[in-house]
Amino acid sequence: MSPWRSSPALRRLVAAAAIALIIATAATLGARYFWVLDLFSHFRWQYALGAGAMVPLAWLCGHRILAMACAAVLLLHIETLAVQRFGPAPGAAGGGRPLRIVSFNVLFSSTAYAPLIKFVERVSPDVVCLYETTPDWQEHLAPLTARYAFSLFTGNGRLTGLACLSRIVPLHVVPPVTEGNAAPWMQLELASGGARFALLGAHLSYPIEAKGSAARDRQIAELARRLHAVAEPVVVVGDFNLSPYSPRSTDFVTASGLRDCSRGQALAPTWPTSFAPLWLQIDRCFVSAGVGVVRYQVGPEIGSDHYPLVIDVRIPAGNTRVSGRQSNFAMEPRVNRTASRSRLPGL
Repeated sequence: MSPWRSSPALRRLVAAAAIALIIATAATLGARYFWVLDLFSHFRWQYALGAGAMVPLAWLCGHRILAMACAAVLLLHIETLAVQRFGPAPGAAGGGRPLRIVSFNVLFSSTAYAPLIKFVERVSPDVVCLYETTPDWQEHLAPLTARYAFSLFTGNGRLTGLACLSRIVPLHVVPPVTEGNAAPWMQLELASGGARFALLGAHLSYPIEAKGSAARDRQIAELARRLHAVAEPVVVVGDFNLSPYSPRSTDFVTASGLRDCSRGQALAPTWPTSFAPLWLQIDRCFVSAGVGVVRYQVGPEIGSDHYPLVIDVRIPAGNTRVSGRQSNFAMEPRVNRTASRSRLPGL
């Protein structure tokens, strides 16, 4: 008898692992309908690796039906990963020199101020969008802030902290609406090379319980609705707490009319930095049609539980992307008077 079949404990362990993998995969199919199931939708590469290991193990242990089921699971996840990896990616078209953007969740409890400053100095971005910032972060980033023509810090900490540094002074700014976490994104209208465009930095709610998941889904829907109405080219970055494999991500791309910058890229997890088996790609970048993506790269670990994103984009000439659309910057929410360090008059 095969040694794989002679050990009842090993056979039970392999069978339990295979069944757990099949159940987790089945849960991904219901991700659109229940928030708990949506949590299972993010771990595609983990499922693929697990299924790849389970197929021979289950077969050797005599669990032929489970082995064939795991083979089907493997094919399902490989297909999902392949669509993301080899799907149509935003091209590098556009005009003018590339505009470099860094997007980073600093982790409100972190004190790794110096590594972030050194990283920004090294990659030299034109715009820096930060999330979970606090008054301490604002104070310790003062040497970096002084090098940018515009800076704005709003909110405080894990739920409402947002900041933006820009070498380009915005033509218009709409700070986040933090009351009820209704619109947790900062909107800037910028001009580069004679072309106007909208830049949004967002930090959506944590979906690890029903209330947070519902809040994130409402924010996704509202953000998509607003972006669909914007006439200018659009670049959106942020901690979305949402991977490309969730149906909510697909819904956002469809409703907003934007393109996912991670499409066509190799696996690029951004969280958590401390435990590779759970790596997920939840820090995201989206652009409107015509905006070229020259570079999409995940940066090194610099003291947070997230890795930074570095994106180089080219903004197309002209200031509209769809004829007849109106910019939503005229429909700004109430200005957050807690915003500070702005170098725009009136904020």
